Amino acid sequence: MDIPMPRSWYREPMVWLVIAIPLATIPAGLTTLWLAARDPASVASADDAARRVGQMQFADVAADLEAARRGLRGHAQVQADRRRVEVRVATVDGDALTLHLRHASDPLRDQRVPLEALGDGRWVARVAPLGHDAWNARVESSAGWRLAGRIEDDAPAFDLVPAVGPG
Repeated sequence: MDIPMPRSWYREPMVWLVIAIPLATIPAGLTTLWLAARDPASVASADDAARRVGQMQFADVAADLEAARRGLRGHAQVQADRRRVEVRVATVDGDALTLHLRHASDPLRDQRVPLEALGDGRWVARVAPLGHDAWNARVESSAGWRLAGRIEDDAPAFDLVPAVGPG
């Protein structure tokens, strides 16, 4: 009768499984740490007035409420070359307006551009090429109100409304 010879430890698949899983967590953990340090995720961006209390974050929505109180609405057109945005907003006499464009996934592509008045409630901004991406847009006024909208992929136009309503 033949007695089977025991296999060497390095020829046992279960041994390699026990070794490989903990070893795989080291590069995975380092990659996760690198990603977190490179682009820390935050609900609010640096230009949002927000404060944190415990695990809750509170954003300043006074500008949105002011736009809602005034009944402001707007509409914007993205030109075909995706390098110019024209905004129409009524009742903004004497205000200086700024267009904030936030890329949907790459904060390094965010833009902040002053709007030039064309008259008759029309404003224009020359922007870096928007490409065929989605963007979150905000128009802020020196008078303390703000409108928000979203440019979907390849959309030629979008609406601007207060982000929150009154009360």
